[in-house]
Amino acid sequence: MRALFTLLILPTLVFAENAEEKKATIAYIEGLRDKETGAYKVTADGKPSLRACNGAVKSLNALGEKVTEIEKIQKFVLNCYDEKTGAFAEPGGKPDVTITSIGILVASEIGVAKKDFPKAMEYVLANAKAFEEVRIAAAAVEAWGAKGLKLNSLIDVVDKAAQAPVEDPQDGSAREVAAVAVSSLRFEHAIPDFVRDLFLTSVLVPGQCDDGGWRKKSEKTSDIESTYRVMRAFKMLDAKPKNIPQLEKFLVSHRNKDGGYATKPGDPSSMSGVYSAVILSKWLGEMEKKK
Repeated sequence: MRALFTLLILPTLVFAENAEEKKATIAYIEGLRDKETGAYKVTADGKPSLRACNGAVKSLNALGEKVTEIEKIQKFVLNCYDEKTGAFAEPGGKPDVTITSIGILVASEIGVAKKDFPKAMEYVLANAKAFEEVRIAAAAVEAWGAKGLKLNSLIDVVDKAAQAPVEDPQDGSAREVAAVAVSSLRFEHAIPDFVRDLFLTSVLVPGQCDDGGWRKKSEKTSDIESTYRVMRAFKMLDAKPKNIPQLEKFLVSHRNKDGGYATKPGDPSSMSGVYSAVILSKWLGEMEKKK
């Protein structure tokens, strides 16, 4: 087992929007609000969605901005819930584990009572089979509360994923290990200290690429979604990445003049890009305060 003291020697600079940039980001988020439903869209030409509402509400909360007309968002969310099946679906779409989990996340975030979507967790637990389904289901479980839930079959999926061989940390392995670690912790499935140390020192820390982020398998550059996954693992494992200044540059490269963020540098802004960047910035700030 290797010590983690090297993670504690870090530069003090932490990426953060100044007041004008923050104001512009909030304005960008509100610009994606649908006037009719009060819900949010992923892009200006898109339709209101649960995914966009989840990103918008959590981003505004992270920025310290009050979410307005929350009753309209609550109504939109509940209109996406099917009382018979317990599933959520995007307007005009089909229900599945991912969207139902996102429905649980946003409903919990905006204060919708569990009694108003009582069968949603039952649907998720019964239908989450593949690891990616179980990974997002773990987020829903965390929001719902794990107490009293029968999670053995889902934990088995995570434990099986944990046994996969770790290859090049910078070629997707860090992303995969991060997902396993986060899912385990969300299920309140303890990670032994020696495994935590191994995750950090052998995979997550060395998995950071030269551009400051983390990437998917077989990709040449980092992406903000993989970076988000790995940074959530750092946050939940109470640790820090090694090269924060380069990570800051990576985040800044996603910012656009409209106040939003893209999921890929040079692409148009979207709610997905904003959510990842805002939450990553928040985590970095929290990590810096704990140095």
